[in-house]
Amino acid sequence: MISSTPPRIPPLPAEEWPDEVAAILDADLGDRSPLGAAKLRDLNLFTTAARLPRPFKPWLLLGRALVINGTLPFIDRELVILRVALLTGSGYEWGQHVRIAVDGGVPRAAIERVVAGPDDPGWQERERLLMKAVDELRAEGRIGGPTWLGLAGHLDEKQLIELPMLVGYYTMVAYLLNSVEVVPEPGSEPLPAA
Repeated sequence: MISSTPPRIPPLPAEEWPDEVAAILDADLGDRSPLGAAKLRDLNLFTTAARLPRPFKPWLLLGRALVINGTLPFIDRELVILRVALLTGSGYEWGQHVRIAVDGGVPRAAIERVVAGPDDPGWQERERLLMKAVDELRAEGRIGGPTWLGLAGHLDEKQLIELPMLVGYYTMVAYLLNSVEVVPEPGSEPLPAA
């Protein structure tokens, strides 16, 4: 269900986009874009964030580096992002990444286990440790020793560095989405009830 409440800050209207921002928002993403949109202009997150033009491009570049050029496998990345969305209560982030995950072949059962958390018996050890890492980062600001040691048996050094960066980036995105109350696009799956 889409919110009938307007956002606290609406997306920046196209006629107000600075030239550099317009070039980014109007760029063709191609048919293979995981975002489910032909252009960033079609997504409220990006047209809202465009209100802050100076950090807009670097913010997008960091997200691209983590998502498009990251070293974590697709399924790991999407499960981590979904757990962040759930723990931060970000319905927008949840809806976008459920669609991305499903379109990319993540089984629906795995998405349901994200809601149950790291103790769900259906997880393989790697997935359970990823969920635990997200929970620890959100609660304590770090991955605890036993979880780190467990992850080191599954992830290489680059992936171990990337994991907290990914959690931090999507936590930042969730803070923006939740605080500004960005309205999800039609058809987005709602955040599950806690």
